[in-house]
Amino acid sequence: MYILGDKSDFTDQIITLIADASIDAEQHIIGNAKEIISREPIVCLCTAADCEAIKCVIPYLNEKFPIIFIKQQWSNEELELVESTIQESLSTRKQLWLDEIKKLSSLQGRKAQKERVEKLNHWIDNTSVQYCCLSSSQIDFKNNLIKVLRRKAPIECIYHLITTVSQRPPSLHWTSLPQTDEAQITFKIAFPQSCFTRSELFELVKRISNVYRWQYQYEWSHGVLFRIEAAKIAVIKHDPETLEMSGRIDNAIMDDNSDTVPMKSVWPYLSITLTVAVEYLDELSSQYIIRIIPFGNIFYEESNALPRAFDLTQLLISNDLLERVAYRDNGILYHLNLTQLFPELKPKTIGEIGEMKAKRNNSTVKEENNSRNENVYLRLPERVHSNSCGRRVSFGTVKCIPQPSQKIELDVELDNVPNEKPTETQYEIMLDNYVDLILDETMREIRIS
Repeated sequence: MYILGDKSDFTDQIITLIADASIDAEQHIIGNAKEIISREPIVCLCTAADCEAIKCVIPYLNEKFPIIFIKQQWSNEELELVESTIQESLSTRKQLWLDEIKKLSSLQGRKAQKERVEKLNHWIDNTSVQYCCLSSSQIDFKNNLIKVLRRKAPIECIYHLITTVSQRPPSLHWTSLPQTDEAQITFKIAFPQSCFTRSELFELVKRISNVYRWQYQYEWSHGVLFRIEAAKIAVIKHDPETLEMSGRIDNAIMDDNSDTVPMKSVWPYLSITLTVAVEYLDELSSQYIIRIIPFGNIFYEESNALPRAFDLTQLLISNDLLERVAYRDNGILYHLNLTQLFPELKPKTIGEIGEMKAKRNNSTVKEENNSRNENVYLRLPERVHSNSCGRRVSFGTVKCIPQPSQKIELDVELDNVPNEKPTETQYEIMLDNYVDLILDETMREIRIS
């Protein structure tokens, strides 16, 4: 469990009380909500009814583990403030889903619309969080606190395991943005008024690791990089509210006679990653938005188009309804190259994306898992960055839920939601393909028992 509070005699008193109660849970004493890395009960010690302090822990509210607000004495006004602050956050998220349902209502009859609306309605009808306010001055305070904490079954303690993972990302084999000769598709998952913890990332990485026989993987504190032949799959948690899953391929390391649609070599593994993630998020009862971001000129019909984030459901609907995806940027009409984006299979739902799976050569998942000791798990060396110039990439976030006054014009565009105007970022990285090839071939020969 987490005990969140400033260092004081009051904090020490609560820590001692919980320790003496012999509750089967490890204590993590923290002074900032940003230090929370796992889903556990949170004891939030308050010296005053501070709205900002309450808002800091609201993203960690869930139906499994409670947040316990403790103050020496709560007044009725303070209790109402806590209640209203939490309900305001929940109402904001609920309204977000209601607005999205309203926007999608004009697209009835499409599989992706039905898939998303069913999920949104489920979230609206089944949102449940646990929290309580206790006054330490009350006679039955100790019994009430212990009762709340013991009501929850002990959870597997992976705190130390999480904190011992490397802090360094694999900069040798993964840059923050793809190079000019690389193609990449990213799924960006946002958690409005909520979060995705490091312990959940840790579990997600474990599940993805077990679902396929990756040639090697590199795991660090905020993500994992998998490699299978020419395809790279990265799962990265940039902040508590954002999770990204990307599939990337370097055209330079493909055979000269290889297919002109490079994502054919990536989708089988990226689809597995997305499927596992969606199943896990639904298991957690997480509420989320998925956007898809194609990086690379091959994904756009117009040569001057910049990478753009699309609401995944809207993109699938446009693909299903119009068999094209178009959008406007500064009054100019642009189009996605759907042949490059979705080679061979044209998914109509998020669930159908999972059908683009890798061939298993008649081996079962269980057989693959049993032979995972043959895989290569390496800590990749770090790349030294030079002063050579890379390409410029424009990127940012997208507003996927419009205001009520906005309308959808499906005859021309996916929607007329204002195009996110990314902040231009220039990064300078030299990619030595020859060195990478030699390293990769060497790594494939290594076996670690």
